[in-house]
Amino acid sequence: MIDIGSPRLHRLGWSLYDSHLKQCFEGMDLDVLLNQLFITLQHSGLLLGFEAPLFVPTRHEPMQMLKARQGEGRRPWSAGAGAQVLTMNLPIMHYLVNKLTQKMTLDWQITPTLFQANPGQILVFEALVSGQDKGQSHIEDARIMMNYCRQYANQHQLPNTILQEEPNTGYFNLVTATLLSCGYSIAADQLNLPCPIYQPKPHETKT
Repeated sequence: MIDIGSPRLHRLGWSLYDSHLKQCFEGMDLDVLLNQLFITLQHSGLLLGFEAPLFVPTRHEPMQMLKARQGEGRRPWSAGAGAQVLTMNLPIMHYLVNKLTQKMTLDWQITPTLFQANPGQILVFEALVSGQDKGQSHIEDARIMMNYCRQYANQHQLPNTILQEEPNTGYFNLVTATLLSCGYSIAADQLNLPCPIYQPKPHETKT
């Protein structure tokens, strides 16, 4: 999981658990993360989370365009920190996706039901760590989400997305757009699908 912020100002943190090595890796350097991702993906699938909005709703009513996605609560994707990290994440996500796809043959997924955790398979999800769940640093936020997902992975399960179905609402997926920009072959209709949004619960984030 990557807690999004400025790499130059050291306001970014990541945390990765390798189930094959049974070891946790953490840091702030994206290139160090990439090297570990290359190793992990050779022998297992990967949940890759970004703490930033990864898709935006497309609605027919102009007055409703920027309102919260159903299920995300009082912190809408379009307000304050959400809008800021959406923008900051675009070049960061593009950098990681481009480097990964250049070096490895990967199976990128944004739909949980298609994720089988096979080597080289990645499920991209949107992470939401806020309120009482939030840590004291970017790395700690990433660790909280990593531990949350790890507890489900240990049971061969995925967390439930907090996104709720909203009538007459479509989506524009920034992950799919990034994959297409990086030359990855993916069905164009996935531009209109959401990613899962995972949000830890306080009692489920203990190590």
